[in-house]
Amino acid sequence: MASALVGVLVCGGSALPASASLRAQSHAAVLRPRTSPPSPPAAAQTRCTVSADLVPTCGDWWGEAVPSSGSNLEEAVAAAAARAGRRLDIVHTYHRWSQEFPTPEETALARSGHILFVNWQPTNQAGRAIPWEAIADGSQDRIITAEARRLRALGDPVMVSFSHEPEADLGTEGSAAQFVAAYRRVHDLTRAAGATNVVWVWDVEGIPTRHWLATYSSLWPGTQYVDWIGWDPYNFASCRGLPWQSFAALVTPFYRWIEAQPFGHRPLMLAEYGTIGEGNGPRSKQAWFSGVASSVARFPALKALVYFDYPSPPASCDWISSAPPAAAASFAALAHSSAFAATVRLHP
Repeated sequence: MASALVGVLVCGGSALPASASLRAQSHAAVLRPRTSPPSPPAAAQTRCTVSADLVPTCGDWWGEAVPSSGSNLEEAVAAAAARAGRRLDIVHTYHRWSQEFPTPEETALARSGHILFVNWQPTNQAGRAIPWEAIADGSQDRIITAEARRLRALGDPVMVSFSHEPEADLGTEGSAAQFVAAYRRVHDLTRAAGATNVVWVWDVEGIPTRHWLATYSSLWPGTQYVDWIGWDPYNFASCRGLPWQSFAALVTPFYRWIEAQPFGHRPLMLAEYGTIGEGNGPRSKQAWFSGVASSVARFPALKALVYFDYPSPPASCDWISSAPPAAAASFAALAHSSAFAATVRLHP
């Protein structure tokens, strides 16, 4: 893992231009402030840094996954920013195995300073699994190397998760050992192709039962292969006949488990998260979003929260943040809370 700084920012205030080395590449980094809230007095500003692995030292990244057809991704991201009243630091997208990325739309977003977070799923265009064993044994090397060259050509830092939520695919895609071998091969071939701008995310569901916590240890690829640890907590509640859970109740169990692991010093992210709503009281979306704002400080190792802002359909449950209006207002208030102070643009 590289430790060179990619930039310097002033949380809550005017950003400072900076230049630095990103792993093996040089980038001019100009860090711009958000347009709101207004800057505090200079004495109250805090100087912060962002590492080559995209870890901010003050505040968390604000991100979303938003539905789009691909060609209207920039529109969808702009609409999400308008709803939240601030730009997205992280834009989370999804690609099947043989799809080429970044797309022109993703490239444009990266050029304008957003951080791309791409899930690369080993499924074909029909949705059928490409077994992890087939990736680990080298038969997919041509596809991996070609994609690595495209990522290298992007130049900008890009987060990549390979085969996210692998516990859901055990048996279908292969064994835990085969997942680890496939993950390592994708990582190593990408590095060998010169794509040192890739920041690697190990992304699991984060189910906090004894069985699954034991399984996660067998799915861990190794410290040298992972820059960030992500997991995907959802408040499914009545959508799946489960008890209602607050943000803190959802996040705490896996967070505490990670803290206790030898590899637990990695920066953490909620690579996806969401809630349904049940009426207008304490089980409403607006109350849940308020709970995020009041409790996220309990999790200092969390450095990015990426909301899965999808309706049903295509999602199995309705996670959309913008309805009802009270939920939209609460979500925008969350976006402007002090937890999400860090904003960086890697281009002027």
